[in-house]
Amino acid sequence: MTAIGERPQITRGSSRLDVRGLIVFFVLAYALSWSWAIPLAVAHLVIRRGEGWPTHYPMLLAPAIAAVVVTAWTMGRPGVRDLLARLVRWRVPVRWWLAALSPAGFLVLALIAMAAAGKALPSAAAFGQFSGTPAIGLVGVLLLITFVGALGEETGWRGYALPQLQRRFSPLTSSLILAVLWFLWHLPQFLVIAAYRDFSPVQYVGMLLGLTCGAVILTWLYNRSGGSILLVIIWHGLYNFVSGTQAATGLLAAVVTTLVMAQGVVLIVLELRARRRGRPSVLGPPQAA
Repeated sequence: MTAIGERPQITRGSSRLDVRGLIVFFVLAYALSWSWAIPLAVAHLVIRRGEGWPTHYPMLLAPAIAAVVVTAWTMGRPGVRDLLARLVRWRVPVRWWLAALSPAGFLVLALIAMAAAGKALPSAAAFGQFSGTPAIGLVGVLLLITFVGALGEETGWRGYALPQLQRRFSPLTSSLILAVLWFLWHLPQFLVIAAYRDFSPVQYVGMLLGLTCGAVILTWLYNRSGGSILLVIIWHGLYNFVSGTQAATGLLAAVVTTLVMAQGVVLIVLELRARRRGRPSVLGPPQAA
């Protein structure tokens, strides 16, 4: 048993869940994020698309900061080196790169559906308008969404929290636990981000279901890619780009969201079937030969 004030000794390959470290991670991630969002809400500031101030990017970086701090505390330099190595892990089979880029494919399908339905296609400028982001062009916005926003979140959620949860729980259960905590972490954003402020109760439920499907997809992508945080960052950034910009309204948003939720549901069904038949997890890491 670890003495109070003593750093827990957890090796890289340990299968034991560090409950204290996980709790500290979530408390720190919530505290850092909410300490930015709540003052904005108290000041009645609203984060709008295409405007660089006020912004929510500092709160998006909080999970990454919490992950680095807690990893350094519980696992020391080896743990931090491992976290950083997974953050830049790009040498993975091509199929997992294609999976990471799949939101872009969903966008193409949505645009085809809009054209077939005779709907006007969104302009490139509309894809360059994202909440709390200055008007720096389509490419600039995509890079900021991905390598600031998504990087900040995924370094924490999939880089630290998911591997910890999977030390005790199955990949599916870990995904469901993380999805709920991920949704609750968003709560202050509902008060300050214009796109969320007018949500109906049904839309809040829809967002929870969407985050749940997203969490399942990201668990699958993270585990199957050999623990690449980089790939889940790219998936998350592309999804936000195609579903959260000014262009993501009406039929486009409906098609993209439906495809992502369908993918999540299919993965859940396959995972439950594999569990029922005693086969290896679909969401977990590939089994050794």
